[in-house]
Amino acid sequence: MMDEKVLYTEGLSVWMRAGRSMIPAIRDVALTVKKSGCTGVIGESGCGKSLTCQAILGLLEQKKWSVEGRVLLCGEPVPIQDDTAMDAFRGRRMALILQNPVSAFDMRLTVGAHFCEGRRRREWGACLAEAADMLRRMHIREPEGVLRSYPFQLSGGMLQRVLIAMAIGSGPELLIADEPTTALDCTTQSEILYILRQLQCREGIAILLVSHDLKVVSGMADDIYVMYGGQVVEYGSKNDVLSHPLHPYTRGLLRSRLAFSRQRLEVMEGYPPRLGEIAGPGCPFAPRCSSALKDCISVPQPLRELESGHWCRCLLRGE
Repeated sequence: MMDEKVLYTEGLSVWMRAGRSMIPAIRDVALTVKKSGCTGVIGESGCGKSLTCQAILGLLEQKKWSVEGRVLLCGEPVPIQDDTAMDAFRGRRMALILQNPVSAFDMRLTVGAHFCEGRRRREWGACLAEAADMLRRMHIREPEGVLRSYPFQLSGGMLQRVLIAMAIGSGPELLIADEPTTALDCTTQSEILYILRQLQCREGIAILLVSHDLKVVSGMADDIYVMYGGQVVEYGSKNDVLSHPLHPYTRGLLRSRLAFSRQRLEVMEGYPPRLGEIAGPGCPFAPRCSSALKDCISVPQPLRELESGHWCRCLLRGE
């Protein structure tokens, strides 16, 4: 039911403007994030994961990009093409965590000043008290000292915790985490994921988790979307996608995972297509697929439910 879906996208497509030409970047992406759930989006760098997040948040400049499709938040249409109207959603009901927290801060301002930005000076005392409480929820032991610090004085893991605290301060229904642990060491990664799980379980915040790290997604997500060449090529529950992958690309990703064994690591040949490199209307993975048929490049493939709740976009599976 729609009231169980915090985020729902339908026919979300993005084109890059190149003079008089329109280069397809995202094609007909449909995503769902359930209430208090976590949906994972996986794929190699350049497959369209981050661009999809930016489109959902209405962050793409209209001079450079053209966006079509619908985005619904708790059943309410999100005005992704109206930057002014997005102020009621972006940062309030929909929050974003970036993979590089340093880029989200002004190094000339203290952490406390970031929390109190836009507040009147006489309101700063109450604001800093609230910020300290938020930082304690992020398992930061000395929040007052962190608030007095400048961003360049803090570690990447500490900045990521601060960024999460700022993101959830307005009580958003949806948290979009775009590669939130990529720049962190293994121990700090585990701590950040633990915090995200607490937000999901205790506060009911729905999470859209974007990552190329299968370990991170498998530990957090309920459902997984696999993207390649700007398309969703497979979708299903975590167990279905990871234990019984249907699309050749998904199987290649899983075989490429690092494992503590003596077997040689399998690596997919070739590279993901860049913008403008997709040759035909068919499967964008066809040039790298060892099982591809002639029609795979020329015949568009719809996303089919091949098993209960398990969808795949593949000509071979369609037969």
